[in-house]
Amino acid sequence: MQDDIDISNGSTTRVDTDDLFLLAATLSALAGEARDWSHEAAIARYVTEWSASAAPFGFAEPELTRAAAILQDAALSAESLALAVERAAAEYADGEQRSRDASRLLAAVAGFISGGFFRNLILGTLPLAPALGLTLVIAQHPEIRRLAALAGEPLTSALTEHAHLLVNPAFVSLVRALVSSADDFALGAAGVGPGVAHLLGDEGARIVGLSSMAGALLILAGRNAYTPTPLRVTRAAPAAVSAPVSLAGAAARIPRSGPGNPQVRVERYPDGHGDASYAVYIAGTSEFSTGGDEPFDMAGNLAGIAGTDTAALQATIEAMNEAGIRRGDPVSFFGHSQGGLVAARIAASETYSTQTLVTFGSPTGQIPIPDQIAHVAVEHAEDITPALGGEPLGGPAGRDRIVVTRALFDEGGPPQGTSLGSAHHMERYTETAALIDGSPDARLGPMREALAGLGAAEIGGTATTYRAQRDRN
Repeated sequence: MQDDIDISNGSTTRVDTDDLFLLAATLSALAGEARDWSHEAAIARYVTEWSASAAPFGFAEPELTRAAAILQDAALSAESLALAVERAAAEYADGEQRSRDASRLLAAVAGFISGGFFRNLILGTLPLAPALGLTLVIAQHPEIRRLAALAGEPLTSALTEHAHLLVNPAFVSLVRALVSSADDFALGAAGVGPGVAHLLGDEGARIVGLSSMAGALLILAGRNAYTPTPLRVTRAAPAAVSAPVSLAGAAARIPRSGPGNPQVRVERYPDGHGDASYAVYIAGTSEFSTGGDEPFDMAGNLAGIAGTDTAALQATIEAMNEAGIRRGDPVSFFGHSQGGLVAARIAASETYSTQTLVTFGSPTGQIPIPDQIAHVAVEHAEDITPALGGEPLGGPAGRDRIVVTRALFDEGGPPQGTSLGSAHHMERYTETAALIDGSPDARLGPMREALAGLGAAEIGGTATTYRAQRDRN
């Protein structure tokens, strides 16, 4: 199990590491101490010069003067070195960004070529359409389906037994690349020319992109996926609570996902003057289907990536309204998985005065968040869920997004028996949040300030959990 975290700005890769900023912070602290010592040496020198009682120590005046000057020079050098470390890291990150842009372009080209190949393959098999149709009809026979299921059991068992081989950063990077190039594949399969495809895709006008691909999948998922349903939102009795004093404390308050569990927790912290601030904690996906009673289902994931309203988003807003949160009120959001996707969509709407947005394992990389919001995305290197959001936004739209990445396993990989979703569990993300609390990285300052400003410890607040359910009757 790894205990190191990497922190990066926006869509850059893991360049500005925790160690670099620890070095810069240490140098800055040493500069401050050296300046204080220089000041004390100068005072001691003046005391020996002007105080009669200190006259016997006048022999030390030259050494005190020299020490004050050396310490002052050391302070200036330490400050300069700290700035140089940060500047070098930032410049290296720019180089990494250019490399990532090149990789995106290569992935787009590969997706487009693959789509064209697929199109030609389909066109080439058209003469075989009658035989393929007959095969599909025969395959619907119960006995044939039973034999197919029996034949597929060894493959299913092998995938389950060796799922730990897919729990690695390389597989996550592959998934992210495939998701990001899905629009290029579709354009290539449609027979669109390369120039037009580049203009329409993510690299151009973004008319066809990840959101449109997610929207298409939502339609293909069937009527239950995209048809709005009424919701019933119930709440538990409020309980007294104090504001979290750490990110790990906030992460532990996110409701655990699962059928029948509450999905939203709202905490209200009065300030003693009639106003209040709020913290909203949102759970992840509860059901991986599209026809059940859970609003936090797979349809919600697709709709959230597509940028359309979801039942999960509606449920969260209804819970917030029920809790008394109004337009413009200060709110801090903490969400896991789909809960982070919902939180990002609400924050992006600027309906509320969002103070901080912290997501854990959420596919939010392509959601533009306003600059004034302290935005931190926590991702495990082996977790494929954030990769389903595609390559994160680059340029000004993504520069203020702070990404904290942690590799859960060493180079030997996870032990056999580890499930594909093991890196996505909220318990693991809570452990990572504790490591973030111990980081000296200055870029986490706005998030920490938002946490510190949630509520006065002497006043306390109230916490209320909410459960939403679809009404399909």
